[in-house]
Amino acid sequence: MNEVLIYPTRFDREFKFGNERGEDILGMVGTGTLNRLMILSKPDLINGFQNWTDKRNVGIHEFAHLVDKADGFIDGVPGVGLDRQAIGPWVDLVRRKMLEIEAGKSDINRYALTNKAEFLAVTAEYFFERPSMMLRKHPALYGALERVFNQDLHTRAVALRRELTRGRPKFGRNSPCPCGSGRKFKRCCLQ
Repeated sequence: MNEVLIYPTRFDREFKFGNERGEDILGMVGTGTLNRLMILSKPDLINGFQNWTDKRNVGIHEFAHLVDKADGFIDGVPGVGLDRQAIGPWVDLVRRKMLEIEAGKSDINRYALTNKAEFLAVTAEYFFERPSMMLRKHPALYGALERVFNQDLHTRAVALRRELTRGRPKFGRNSPCPCGSGRKFKRCCLQ
C-alpha cells in the first residue's frame, strides 16, 4: 500500500461527500487505478478505536481486506497465514459460519453475509476487538484467524487481566471492571 487517505466524513463511490447518491461508505481499499490506496472516514475511524467492544472498526476492516488482497484477489481467502492445505478447511468454515449467521444462530455481524471478502473483514473486526468472546463462541474461527494474523489475542487479554488485577482484591462477577469501562466485570471487554 502506498497511501492512506483520511476523509473528513463518509463518502460515495465517486468519492464525494454529502451522500447525494444515497451511498454511505466508511472506508475502502482501492483497486484498478486506485490500487495501493486506502480511504477511511475520519469520524468512523475514530469511533472504531474509541468503542473497542462493539466488534466494529473500519480501520481493522479495511486492513483485513489488504490481508485478503495479498494474493492479488479480494475473495475472502487470506493472502497470508494459510498454507495451501488450510484453504479448503477455511472455505468450508466460512460456508458453515455464513449459514449460522443466515439462520440467526450467530452473533457475527450480518454484513458478513455480503460475500466471503466481507466475511473475512467483519470477523477480523470481531477477532481484534473481542478475542476472548470469539474464542468462546467460535473456537474454530478464532483458531483460523489466529493463524492468518499470527496473533494470539486471547492469551494477551488473559495476561492483561491478570496484570490489572494483581495485588488487588478479588473481583466478583458483578464487580466493576478494572479497565474503567464502568461495566460489570462479567460483561467487560476483558472477559
